Amino acid sequence: MTKKIRSFALCFVAVLTIGLAMTLPSQAFEGQWVELPNAKARLLATGDPMSGHILAGLEIELDEDWKTYWRFPGDSGIPPNFDWSGAQNVAGTQLLFPAPQRFTDEYGQSVGYKHRVVFPIEIELEGAGRSTNLELDIVLGICREVCIPVMERFSLKLPPIFVATEAAKTILNAATETVPMKVDEAQQPEIKVTERVGTTPVVTVSVPTMFLIKDIFIEGPDTWFLSLPEKLPANDADQLDVWQLPLDGTPIGKEPWGAAMRLTMVGTNESFEQEFVLTAPE
Repeated sequence: MTKKIRSFALCFVAVLTIGLAMTLPSQAFEGQWVELPNAKARLLATGDPMSGHILAGLEIELDEDWKTYWRFPGDSGIPPNFDWSGAQNVAGTQLLFPAPQRFTDEYGQSVGYKHRVVFPIEIELEGAGRSTNLELDIVLGICREVCIPVMERFSLKLPPIFVATEAAKTILNAATETVPMKVDEAQQPEIKVTERVGTTPVVTVSVPTMFLIKDIFIEGPDTWFLSLPEKLPANDADQLDVWQLPLDGTPIGKEPWGAAMRLTMVGTNESFEQEFVLTAPE
């Protein structure tokens, strides 16, 4: 093939590709709303499939006074479970969690979302240039006074090339901005463990007030059943916000030291996340 013919062929493929992308029905990438008990939800997608990666999201709108849960639901509740085993052309997924809030009622404290939440999902494709079927089975807790476990399947078929709607792009971009950022090492809060009366260790987290942190959450291994940290009365002289968490929910008869932990700090403007290792009190 001569250079001129090869050049013409490449240009033709490029024009054909752009033309296909422009004529595809972009509404197909905002999935249909699925009615759930006291809520509705749908799948969205955006990105460039030819890169091998796309960004999807599960958007949930909840009825007034109903809520759903974060990955750590607190004293009670059902954390969301996302099963992608039925998907096609999907090599891996990473579910991202927007910063949650704390709810307190007569049944205790829980962590999650009211009104509306969008869970961003980073998706690695098995192969670029192939059709993708986003097949998602979910289990959610949707709760008010009573918690309703909800199981539902969502599907969204994506061609090798597509143009997402501006609405889908806006929703998913905004959702990723609500995901807590990693804390810069120089700005990490002070985390220490002390003993209280008795033998139960207490984790103390001290955050400079300038970070405008409204609440924090501490997670341990899956086999632990931790409560939620409580904020101490403010001491303006120290310019610190301080929370404490007694380690009551660790396995009996086993030392907790060396366990991998995660701290999430929910701020007024930004939220942060930090991993740390639980160390014994000095």
